[in-house]
Formats: sequence, C-alpha cells, structure tokens
Amino acid sequence: MKLEDELAEERELLLEGNRSLKERAQAGNKKRRQEVRSKLILLNSAIALIVIMSVLIFKVATVNRDNEKKVRSASTTESDKSIQKKSKGEKKDSKGKATSTPLPEKEVPAAGKDRWLRKDLDKNKPMVALTFDDGPYTPVTKKILAALKKHDQRATFFWVCNRIPRYESAVKQAYDQGCQIASHTFEHVILTKLKKKKSILNQIDKADREVNKVIGCDTTALRPPGGAINEKVKKTVNVPMICWNVDSEDWKSRNTNKILQRCKSVSDGDIILMHDLYPTTAKAVEKLVPQLKKKGFQMVTIDELFYYKNIKLKPGTVYFSGK
Repeated sequence: MKLEDELAEERELLLEGNRSLKERAQAGNKKRRQEVRSKLILLNSAIALIVIMSVLIFKVATVNRDNEKKVRSASTTESDKSIQKKSKGEKKDSKGKATSTPLPEKEVPAAGKDRWLRKDLDKNKPMVALTFDDGPYTPVTKKILAALKKHDQRATFFWVCNRIPRYESAVKQAYDQGCQIASHTFEHVILTKLKKKKSILNQIDKADREVNKVIGCDTTALRPPGGAINEKVKKTVNVPMICWNVDSEDWKSRNTNKILQRCKSVSDGDIILMHDLYPTTAKAVEKLVPQLKKKGFQMVTIDELFYYKNIKLKPGTVYFSGK
C-alpha cells in the first residue's frame, strides 16, 4: 500500500510538471507574438513617416521651383522694360544711326548745411528772414511748418537744444522742408553770466551734438538767449551770432492781431523775431506768410539772406539784419 501511494504521488508530480512546462511554453509563445506585433507596428509607423516626409520634401521642392520661375520671369520683364526705356532714349543721327540720349536723372536733395541754402532764388526780389526762438514745441512748430510749406517758404529755428529729443519729429520735418536749424544754446543760458569760456563753449557744443544726432550736421548760427552779448562771448563763440531788428513781441502779447501789427512794416533784409511756443504765433504766421508773399517778399533762411545780400558771416560777430 505504501508503494502504491508513492507511485500515485509521483504520477501527480509528473502531471503537474507537464502542466507547468506547457503553461510556460504557452506564455513564452504569447510573449514572442506580442514582441513581433510591436515590431511590426514600429516598422509600419517608420514607413508611414518616411512616406509623409518624402511627400513634404517633394512639395517644398515644387514650390521653390515655381518661385524661381516667377523671379526669373519678373527679372526678364524688368530687363525688357529697361531695354524699352533705353530704346526710347535713343535717337537717330543724320545718317540714320541710333544714338543714345541719357534719361533725365532725379534731383538729389542737398544734405547737411547745404539743405538750407538755395542757390536759385531771385536776388533782386526783397527778402525777409522769419526766425523762431525757444522751441521746438510740436503743437506749434508743426503748424508754422505747415504754413511755410503751403506757400513754399522757409524760416530759421533757433532752438533750445535740450528740447530736441522730446520733439524730434518736428526737428526732422523742419530740416526736410529746408528750414535752417540754428542754436539757442543747450539750456537757454544767458551766456554773459557764465564766467568761464569753457562753460560758454559747453553750451554750444552740447547743443550741436543734439542737432547732429537728428540731422547729421552742426548748426551754422547762434542766437544768444536774451540777445545778451559781451566781449568775452564774442571772442569765445565760433559761429556768427544772429539777433534781430523786428521784434514781434509775441511772447508778451500772446495776441495774433498785435503780432501781425508789429510785423506790418517789414522791409527787405529784415530779421523778424518770434517764438514757436505760442498758438497765437502759429495763427499769426498762417496769415503773415501769404501777406508777405503777396507783397513780393521771399521768406528765406538766415544763411540765404546773407548769401544773397553778399554779406560774409564771420564767427563771433553779431548781426541784426541783412541790410
């Protein structure tokens, strides 16, 4: 009985071992199938990605070819136009041969200081210089510029140059219109109150630096604040000093009609003092410019006034008019 029991146990152990081997074999097969399936999925994904990339590259290449064709076509068209222009500029001489006639060139605007010195004015017509101190101040300055532009006239702006960065657009507009940009020092300092020559030069140099940043050149004239000048200032300043002989007193009256009244009797060579700070001044200019133009006056810059009056401006010298 004992032996039969032992044999029975051995048979059960053998059966269990066989079942275990079979299960392990099945599990292994299942794992291998899963691995194969995963590899197939990855392979299919890679193939799909390669196909997509190939399509995109083909499309990009096609677009580039089309663009190159358009550029070549445009270039050819421009060349054709150029040839046509050249052919229009050709004339035939007496022998029937084609001769080339140069096409008219566009006039290049003067640069730097030359921009506010026109060489084509009529020196026989009366001239007057409108000058404006203490700006720039965009709300007023641009109205004055608009009035000048409307009637093709110019003026000179003696500006307090520490104001320039704040009102840069007005400075550029004045320069573009051919108006003269001049100095009224950097901080509107009364130069006669400065003890050192270095301090005077500092006010002039700092002012020029601000102007240069915007228009690319220095000023060619200075109006000392308050018109205050002494021998030390004359010996120190290295540009002509421009005062005035007609004072509109616009700063005092702030009244358009009174400003116009004080400018009523201007004559050839006069320099008129105003300020581009007050709206009443802008309104006065809007009326004054056409009035002077109707009387035959040319409104010119300071440099133009003295150029046409054959007066050579000298550094450190004071001028009150072009007479």
